[in-house]
Amino acid sequence: MRRVSDALAGLERIARLKADMEMRRLAAFRAHVEAARHRIGRLEAELEAIYRSDQPFSIPEARLTNALAGERSRALLAAEGELARILPGYEQVRQAAAREFGRGEAVHALRKDLAGQARRDRLRRDGA
Repeated sequence: MRRVSDALAGLERIARLKADMEMRRLAAFRAHVEAARHRIGRLEAELEAIYRSDQPFSIPEARLTNALAGERSRALLAAEGELARILPGYEQVRQAAAREFGRGEAVHALRKDLAGQARRDRLRRDGA
């Protein structure tokens, strides 16, 4: 029984290491996703600020406003495209991290159950 418990402890250690590695990958991906979302929010706010004006535009001001809006719109489309490219990989890494974390927890629970069962068996043997 001790060999099985030791083997499960080794498997749990491996599972925890793999889960830790996947969680680090997830954290890195999350940082990229959050940065892209922040960039999108900033560009949307800048675009809104460009069009928000209480005073009428002159022709040169309107041209400048449209040029600035066009530049921000292109940057916004690029940022949204970058986020769209990142999200599928982020989702895969998130699922892998959850799976590896679940494996570690399952092996841990199995090892605890096995240890509890061995303890109950010993008590029954010693008490009987």
